[in-house]
Formats: sequence, C-alpha cells, structure tokens
Amino acid sequence: MNTATIGRAGFRLLAAGTILSAGAACVSYRQVGVDELGSQQSVRLQLTAEELARHLSFADVNRRTVSGRFVELQGDSAIFVLTTPVAHQQVSLPLTSIVVAERRDPDHVRSILLSSAVVGGVATLAYLGFEGNQNTDPDGPGEVVDQFAPVFRLVIPFGR
Repeated sequence: MNTATIGRAGFRLLAAGTILSAGAACVSYRQVGVDELGSQQSVRLQLTAEELARHLSFADVNRRTVSGRFVELQGDSAIFVLTTPVAHQQVSLPLTSIVVAERRDPDHVRSILLSSAVVGGVATLAYLGFEGNQNTDPDGPGEVVDQFAPVFRLVIPFGR
C-alpha cells in the first residue's frame, strides 16, 4: 500500500471520526427537577402533548422536546426562554406540563477526547503527506522528473 492510498484512507477515517464525534457533541444531559435549576441554565424539556403543540415552532419533533434556558420559578409555573437557531421566546410553562427536565452540562472528557482525535488525525495526515512518494521510474533507476501541473492558466491576448 503506497503513501497516497494511506493518505486517502487516513483522510476518510478522520472525516468519519469527526462527523461521528460531532454527532456525539461535547455536552451531556442530566435529568433534574425544575426546582434544582439555576438561573440561565441550559435545559431540554419533554412536555405534555398539549403544551408541545403550543410551542411547536420551538420543538424538536423527533425527540418531542424543546430547548432553552431556565429563567425562574413563579408559583406553579416556570419561566423559560425557548430557543432555536433562528429565534427565541420567553414563555411560562405550568409545572404539570413538564414531563422531564434535563440540564445541559459541558462534558470535558468528550471535549478532550475529540480534540485529541482531531489533532492526532491531522498530525497523521501531515506526516503521511510530507513523506510523499519516491518519484522514480518503474523501469529502473533513472532521472527523477518533477512535473508542475498548473491549477489555472492566465492568458493575456495581445492585439495587432
């Protein structure tokens, strides 16, 4: 197996690992009670069907959840700022409509492992790329020929 093949295989492996790691993310969710949440804590909430239908524009339909930040408790309801990548809205949710509340915490171990994998992958690709092929004639020892293939060509027409 030559170095170019190893380089391509290494690149594919690095790309697949990065995609899988990005899907795993560097956060974890832990189920908590609403009264345990701190102000501005990031949360993911599973709501009753009726309450989820009211906030459908902020819902992750596949998981049947909404994400946002906790603001405060007010009697038998809680104030949250529900968010999507393009919008946010402050809402008051009755505590009875919250089926599961999960607090979002950074996962430092995953962050370190992901960073190490990416740096190691890039270092491996750099090593394999700089090692290169021995540009020799397959018929035996001969002159080494380096060729330059231009990426683009600029032509300036001169008129008569």
